Amino acid sequence: MTTNATSSVPLFRLAAVTAVVVVCLIPAQATVFLLSPPPQTVAGYFDLFQRNPVLGLVDLDLLLIVDYLVMIPLYLALYVLVSRRSATLALLGLVLGLFSLVLFLVSREATFSLWMLSSQHATATTDAQRAALDASGQVLLTMYNGGTFGLSYVLGAVSTMLFSVALWRYEILGRAVGVVGVITALTMLVPPNVGPVGLVVAMLSLIPTAIWLILLARRLPRVPA
Repeated sequence: MTTNATSSVPLFRLAAVTAVVVVCLIPAQATVFLLSPPPQTVAGYFDLFQRNPVLGLVDLDLLLIVDYLVMIPLYLALYVLVSRRSATLALLGLVLGLFSLVLFLVSREATFSLWMLSSQHATATTDAQRAALDASGQVLLTMYNGGTFGLSYVLGAVSTMLFSVALWRYEILGRAVGVVGVITALTMLVPPNVGPVGLVVAMLSLIPTAIWLILLARRLPRVPA
């Protein structure tokens, strides 16, 4: 048993835990989205934040932000595993995955900023102040639904594809993990912000994503040191 291999064991276990956390958060986010569809306008978000700030944050992807952050150990664990067979695929998968995370966080500036703007809007005393706050909110909402988020989504899909192809090709963690990962990546190639089709595909992608994460959570703790 080498020192490097032994030091990777805690990372694999942590990655398994984070995979379970994400699996648990996926249905929670989907349920909120279905039962309380997010508003389509700045005024709608301002009103929602005044009535229920927690629901406003969740409708603006608070749980997805948590998902992306807790995925970091999983990206690192996949990098360690895949790098034993293919350093190139491992490095590309890690870089694209982490870059996807950064772009997603940038695109989610609206999550907390719209909450702050809603409070300022509620206490504004002039039409000019309210109009300026409405304009600021529209900029945030445009960024939220814009190209940065779409690029983040696609890069995440490519990262998943690279890792999964390596897992499948070299039969790391068992071939099923790689196959389901490839299917997951394919369903993630269409961002949810491209229209109704993208939204439907994004919702359907949650099924293979959950299965892939469960498989990873089961296999990662069993990786030989």
